[in-house]
Amino acid sequence: MKKYTSQTRLWLFLSMSLATLYGILSLKQAFAEPNLVHNDARQHIFWMLRFIDPDLFPNDLIADYFQSVAPRGYTLVYKLGIILGINPFDFAKILPPILGLFVTYYFFRLCLEILPIPVTGFIGCLIINQALWLKDDLASGTPRAFINPLFIAFLYYLVKHSRLGVCVTVAAIGLFYPQYVFIAAIMLILRVIHWENGRFQPSKNHLNYQILAGGLLVALIVLLPYIITSSEFGPTITRAQAMNSPEFFEGGRSRFFHDNFMDIWFTGRRSGMFHSSLFTPATQCVALLLPFLLIFRRQFPLWKYITPQVWVLLQLLISSVLMFFASHALLFKLHLPGRYTELSFRIIIAVLTAISLSLILDTLLRVFRNNHSYRVYRWLAVTLITVIVAILLLYPAFVPYFPLVRYEKGRMTEVYDFSANSKGKIL
Repeated sequence: MKKYTSQTRLWLFLSMSLATLYGILSLKQAFAEPNLVHNDARQHIFWMLRFIDPDLFPNDLIADYFQSVAPRGYTLVYKLGIILGINPFDFAKILPPILGLFVTYYFFRLCLEILPIPVTGFIGCLIINQALWLKDDLASGTPRAFINPLFIAFLYYLVKHSRLGVCVTVAAIGLFYPQYVFIAAIMLILRVIHWENGRFQPSKNHLNYQILAGGLLVALIVLLPYIITSSEFGPTITRAQAMNSPEFFEGGRSRFFHDNFMDIWFTGRRSGMFHSSLFTPATQCVALLLPFLLIFRRQFPLWKYITPQVWVLLQLLISSVLMFFASHALLFKLHLPGRYTELSFRIIIAVLTAISLSLILDTLLRVFRNNHSYRVYRWLAVTLITVIVAILLLYPAFVPYFPLVRYEKGRMTEVYDFSANSKGKIL
C-alpha cells in the first residue's frame, strides 16, 4: 500500500499533540503545589543533590548505595540538568513529558513498519500513551522511565535494518537500563534465524549478520563494566539468603516469594510474568480478538497489508520470556524476573491492539461505503465507529487520577526551610 506523506505527517502531528496534552496534564499535577516528589524519586534521585552540594549526606550508606547503582547515562542526564540550573527533583518532573514525545514518535514509526496505515500509528500511540500514563513508570523520572523510548527506538531501527540506529540504541539501553540489553541481544540473534520450508534456516540477508555483529559488540562493551567490577556493598543477595529474610515474604518491603504457583510465575508483582496493568487501558483487550479476525480474515481486507516486520513482536516475546526464566534461574543476579516482561508485553499488546482496531474500523468503513441500499447496515457501521473512536479518545476521562503520577506531599516544611536557609541553597 502506498504511503501518503501528507497523511502520515498529519497523523503523526495528531499523535504528538496527544502526547503533549498528556504531558501537560502531568506537569499540572507535578507543579500544583510545593514539596511534591515522586514516590521513587525519594530513593533514586535524592542523592543527586550531592552534585549541587558535595557535603550532603555524609556517611549516608543509603545515599551511597543508590548513587553506586545508578546507571551512568541516567546520572549524566541529571548532571546536565544541574549544569542548566535545574534542581534534580524539578528535572524529574520535566523529563517525563519529553520522554513521552520520544515514545510517541518512535512508536508511530514502528506501527507503520508493521501495518503501513497512518491511522494505525495514531491508534498505537494513543494506546501506548494511555498505558504509560496509567502507570507511574514514565512519571517517575527514574531509569525505568528512560527504557520506554529507548527500547521502542531500538525496535524501530531493528525493523528498519539500521546498523547505526541499532548500535546507538543498544548502547543507550546499556547506559540507562542494562537489563534490557540482554533482550536486545537475543532479538538480534533471532533475527538471523528464519522459518522456511518447514524448518529453521539461517538468514540469507547479510545485513542481518552485520547488525548482529555490531549490536553484540556494543552490548558487550556497555555490559563489561558491570561484569568486571564488584559493588562496594558486596555481592547481590542470593536466593538462599532471601528465603531467610522476612523482607521478601508477605508483609515485607520487597515481597517476592508467594505461597501459590500462580502468584510466583504469573501474577506476582516482582516474580510473575504478567503485570497487573497488562490490559490497562482496558481498550487493549481488543488485542485478544486478533486470532478471530485472522480466522475471518476475508472480511478484514487490511490483513494483506500487514508486513513481515510483524514477526518482531514474536521475537520480542521469545526474548522476554527467555530472560524471565533466566532471571528466575539466576535469582537475583539478573534483577527481578517481572522486569523483563512488563515493558515488552506492554509494547506487544499495544501494537496488536492498534492492528485489531485498524482492521475492525476499516471493515466498518467499507460496510458504510458499500451498502447504500441498506441504511440499517450503514447506520450500524457509523454507530460502531463513533462508539469505538469515542471510547478510545475519552477513556482517560473516566479513569480516576489520570495521568497517574504518584507524587507524595512533603509536609515537614519547617525542616525544609531550615535546611535551605542553613545551606544557602535550594535543596
